[in-house]
Amino acid sequence: MSETKYCINCGKAIPTNATFCPFCGATQDKVASTEDQNTITSEQHNTPNQPEHVNMWTALKLGMRQTFTWSQRITRPQYWWLYLDLVLISLVLTIVLGIRAYSYPAFILSPLHVNVLQTVLLLIFSALMVWTSVMQFTASARRLHDSNRSAHYLWFYLLPLVGPILIIVFLCQRSEPAGKRFDRLASQPKPWTHKWWTWCLLVLLTLGYAALINITARDTAMDAALTTTSKSATTNSDDSYSDSDSEESSDSTDYDSDSESDSDSITIGDDDIDIADQKAYSTSFTDSSWAKSTFKIDKVTVYKTDGTYTSGSGNDKKDFNGVVKVHMSIHAGQDISAYPTQAKLSTNDGQQVEADMDSDDFDGDLNSGTDSDGNLYFVLSKLSSVKDITSIRLKWDASYDTEDYDDDNAYKTFDTTLNLN
Repeated sequence: MSETKYCINCGKAIPTNATFCPFCGATQDKVASTEDQNTITSEQHNTPNQPEHVNMWTALKLGMRQTFTWSQRITRPQYWWLYLDLVLISLVLTIVLGIRAYSYPAFILSPLHVNVLQTVLLLIFSALMVWTSVMQFTASARRLHDSNRSAHYLWFYLLPLVGPILIIVFLCQRSEPAGKRFDRLASQPKPWTHKWWTWCLLVLLTLGYAALINITARDTAMDAALTTTSKSATTNSDDSYSDSDSEESSDSTDYDSDSESDSDSITIGDDDIDIADQKAYSTSFTDSSWAKSTFKIDKVTVYKTDGTYTSGSGNDKKDFNGVVKVHMSIHAGQDISAYPTQAKLSTNDGQQVEADMDSDDFDGDLNSGTDSDGNLYFVLSKLSSVKDITSIRLKWDASYDTEDYDDDNAYKTFDTTLNLN
């Protein structure tokens, strides 16, 4: 039987001394020169060279050495040991570096903000993941060569569901002698680490992979921040609404009636408070310096109760004989979150109290262009006369959502002192 070789183009068996393939017409000069340089491997072996004992370590060394090698072959054991190596390496990298890399963005372009430590970690993680991905990709091409298939079969990955299954089937096939047609070795092969274009490709892929991770981390951080803000606002609204059905109408009536000097009681939540004395003050506080929004306080009323009352329960239970009511209105120039019902008030006689939980529910998330107003109640534990309160200081917080992490104006603490005269 005459000796045969395989066409470098179609892979079919042809006579050893054939210059052209009788099936596809491709010239066979390159095969002859290659076989002259590799007589042992081409004449005595039908499979690519491999160590006597293939294991994880030998497969990893071969994969690292042939990271950018396409026109050769790799046996089935070598490929799947390398596949196991790369899966384990990727898992370790993800646990050690990947979780932190995805936790928050390393840099923001507008405005420019760079976290140096996070950026270094991101680039290291991206470079290692890109290297293992390239190693896996080229190894798949060489495995297809060993089964006498072109690396173009990797395009099947683009077919949903069916494509990856077909590739796995091809990668599990036995070695075919005709795969020798892909063994095109240079006379003096240069390691990929000594080639400039391989490093350029790795750098470009690393930067692209890092950018993708950074975008994902930024979006995740923004979603988490928005979710936290939304939950906080919902909780505050739910707490306020539990007392608000009868409160809104009663407080509205109360504000109108308090403008009359003969009012002898006020209603806070479900409690009617008898009043021994009161004094109302008109104020002209207006602040339009933040978020295109306007906060106004137009009236402050000081009440002296007729006797001592109790508010709160448990450890928060306290007695009081005075009440300060502040009427505030808000115009939202953009979407904001304002919380004057969580305000703190201090008086000129040294008392500091927080807004009573039965204050009107008029704050929280406000959409752009909306108007809201209501009364804030502050109970005082000691008040001898309504004339003792000559000034009050009021502090409350507000904020708005933004993707600009350097926007120091996104969170605002209002702080105003009102002289009562």
